[in-house]
This record gives sequence, structure tokens and C-alpha cells, in this order.
Amino acid sequence: MALTPPGHGFGTDAEDPVVRQYRFLLRTAPQDALEAAHAEALPQLSPQLRTAILHTAQEHLLAGLRLGLDDTDQLAHLLTLGERRVPGVVLAGYDAAVLRRLAQAVIDTEAVFGLFGGYAVWDGAEPDQPEVTGDMAGFDQAWHQALGQRVHHYGIAGPASSDSWGGFGGF
Repeated sequence: MALTPPGHGFGTDAEDPVVRQYRFLLRTAPQDALEAAHAEALPQLSPQLRTAILHTAQEHLLAGLRLGLDDTDQLAHLLTLGERRVPGVVLAGYDAAVLRRLAQAVIDTEAVFGLFGGYAVWDGAEPDQPEVTGDMAGFDQAWHQALGQRVHHYGIAGPASSDSWGGFGGF
């Protein structure tokens, strides 16, 4: 079942175009490019904004509790993988203004250059979460397959291999 956070209008005509582009990147871009974009964007944001982003990620992912404001590479990793694991889980927690500023900062990075192929035909729907049982072994592959089926349906090239999706290691 897809997560549709209340109050943000995800996947609707009322959705902020910047947030929609950001969600597109979160759902279709390779993990390494997403992390690089976030790692580039986060230090450019004010400490107050980074605090809101960090606290929301910690609250909604129940991870990264030891991270500080200057741990932007680790926060980038946590954000992107958390959103891959459960689409919309972190985005739903952000105030609309915080989400828009984060989205704009990420979109403005060099790391996302060339990653908007297929955006025009993307329906904006969140991918279904893969069914995973037991110790989460194979989650990355299941996620990649679920996302790949949805993404390739719209003619968007996905990542080259499931290895590029990474894991939650260390958080």
C-alpha cells in the first residue's frame, strides 16, 4: 500500500512542483547520486533548518540518534535510504516550508544534473512497499525490483544494479 501523507498533497495537482521534482529524484535516482546531492545541499542550509531535518529523520526513522548537525554525510545517507525503505516516511513529517527548502537545495546541486529523464511521464504515485519478512535479508533487491517495475513502466531508466541501492549499515 502506498503512503500518502496528509497535508502535503503528494501525487496531486496541488503538490508543490519543487517537492514533486524532489520526490521524483528520491524514487528514481541512483542511491549514490541522491546521497551526493543531499551531502552537497545539507551544509548549505541554516543550522535551524538542519536541526528540523535531523530531528524529523530521527523521529520518523527511529535511527541516527547520535548524529549531530555537522554529520551531513551520515544524515544524507539516512534520509535517502529511509525514504527508499518506506516511501514518504520522512517527507510526511516535514513542515511544508522545511520540505520545500530541502527539496530546492537538493534540486539545485550538481549531483542531480541529468537525473530528470522521464519526469514528464511520471504519475507521482508512491511505489508499493515490497513485502519483506524475517531479518530483512534481501530487502534491497526486493525494493529495487518493486521500484524498477514501476519506473520502467513509465520509460524511466532505473539504477544499473541493486548494489547501488545500498543498505542501512551502521545506523
